[in-house]
Amino acid sequence: MVFFYEWSEVVSDLINSVSALYIIKVMPFANLMGLLASGTDSTAALRCIQQVALLVQGNWVVKSDVLYPKNTCSPHSGVPAEVLCRGRDFVMWRFTLERSVLRKEIASIIKLPPEDVKEFLEHVAVPRVNRGWEFLLPTDVEFVKKHTDIAHRQHMLWLGIQSKLEKVFNFSKEDFMPKNSPQPDPVHVTGEQRLKNAQDRAQGNKSSMQKDLDTRRSESSIQVKQEPVSDREDEPMDTSSSSSAINGSVNGYPSASAFDHTNGITGSPANAPSVELKDFVKKTFKKHFVLTLNEFKRLFGLHIASMPSGHSIYPSISDHMLQDAILLCQCKQIMVPFPAQTTAATDEQKVFGLWETGEEFDKVNYFSGL
Repeated sequence: MVFFYEWSEVVSDLINSVSALYIIKVMPFANLMGLLASGTDSTAALRCIQQVALLVQGNWVVKSDVLYPKNTCSPHSGVPAEVLCRGRDFVMWRFTLERSVLRKEIASIIKLPPEDVKEFLEHVAVPRVNRGWEFLLPTDVEFVKKHTDIAHRQHMLWLGIQSKLEKVFNFSKEDFMPKNSPQPDPVHVTGEQRLKNAQDRAQGNKSSMQKDLDTRRSESSIQVKQEPVSDREDEPMDTSSSSSAINGSVNGYPSASAFDHTNGITGSPANAPSVELKDFVKKTFKKHFVLTLNEFKRLFGLHIASMPSGHSIYPSISDHMLQDAILLCQCKQIMVPFPAQTTAATDEQKVFGLWETGEEFDKVNYFSGL
């Protein structure tokens, strides 16, 4: 419902050609002056308008007691005019603080029927998607700047209304302070200034990152496992016994220097893989194709353990000797990129695969695509 107020008696001394003037519920002062007779004094008009309206966002909004006179009630719910005025004053006071309000928040405080709350909002605001109800008119900044004395007087009036509302509805102004502070005006920055700022930030970041790196290095307790670089550091596989053992054997296996009368073969030189070892390598990789050094050592140990007692033909063999034997038997080492902090042992990181082909390997190149 649209309410109008006839105020011809208030401005009768200012307007002679118009018998009645109706105030729309919210209006800028410039529009109001346009409704008055030509030559009307703005100071006199302001003196009169303050009797029937309050300043909100630099615009004039008709007072609640003008819309809801005493001894009347709401046409929607029958609520007395005094209660309606308090509820509507709260709505207008909220718009003095910010541009938008939420209907549910208003209703939860003034506790009036939804029809009355909606009517209050429709007087001075419009609904916006995802923003609640926004004040109907833009803030009239020019009027506030031009009439600072009027704006100050209206501010004092609103402080008095606020004090009464706080007692009635039991709230504090801080509960409704605007959530979004005004954004500062953009500052123009030249290209040279941006470049200098970027260089300063980069230098600061470099120092900070270097400091963090040094701290991490000092606190880190993880040691990178180093791979042996000398044959002397390899632990040979226990394929032979001590030279002090009786009859040159321990657990039924002859020593490295013992002569195998059954096979007629002595231990091979340390630097050259034996024929038997190379034969074992070929058979193993022909069956498994890809093996780590650790897995190959396990299979080799099982092979030795499966030999009859007294028939060992292998001397003490180091890891490097096994690697040499593998590389001499049409195999290559596959460089697998393990993580820097991997927990895999050194012999688990060494991977070998059958590479070259031939009749003895069924003419199949299993790793031509590697």
